[in-house]
Amino acid sequence: MPGGFIGRQKKLRSLKPQETIVFQDETGFSLHPRLGRGWAKRGKPFKVPTTSQHRKRLNLSGWVAPLLGRRGMIRTPKGDRQSFLDVLRHIGHRLKGFKIWIYVDRAPWHRGEEVQQYFRSHQELRLMYLPPYQPALNMQERVWRRMRYETTTNCWFEDLEIIWEEVQFNFRRRSPKKIKQLCNFI
Repeated sequence: MPGGFIGRQKKLRSLKPQETIVFQDETGFSLHPRLGRGWAKRGKPFKVPTTSQHRKRLNLSGWVAPLLGRRGMIRTPKGDRQSFLDVLRHIGHRLKGFKIWIYVDRAPWHRGEEVQQYFRSHQELRLMYLPPYQPALNMQERVWRRMRYETTTNCWFEDLEIIWEEVQFNFRRRSPKKIKQLCNFI
């Protein structure tokens, strides 16, 4: 974003009615449980049963439009350029009629000739890169963090399909107002 925080504020103030910003990011969930706080007998460690399968992974690509309170998510085989192009199509379909400024991190699959060609052929989309090593600026990171905490903390899942169902349930129950609050746009 040009000019850092001040540049971002200018961008937000200068948006026209049919323009919006979107933050996009990828994440993954494994079958290994994420431990949080829990109850255990005094002197006994807190335990969550697990088969500890780190190799199996549920890959997701998501986006949030904080000004609109809208969000989207797709399941992807892995985090790569093709998955990024798939989520761009998803964003374009879900926010049809808007000129969209898409902010992404500097992952290698967010760059390249295929990505540039896609943006040249879709004039309603504009690609902007966040500063390096600044995940706190990506609002989708906040959505992922909250979802991961609420969905997987202290839970053991038998397989990835069950995690996918839980993630979808958690994702769908977020109202536009909650999305705006999570992104600090209220």
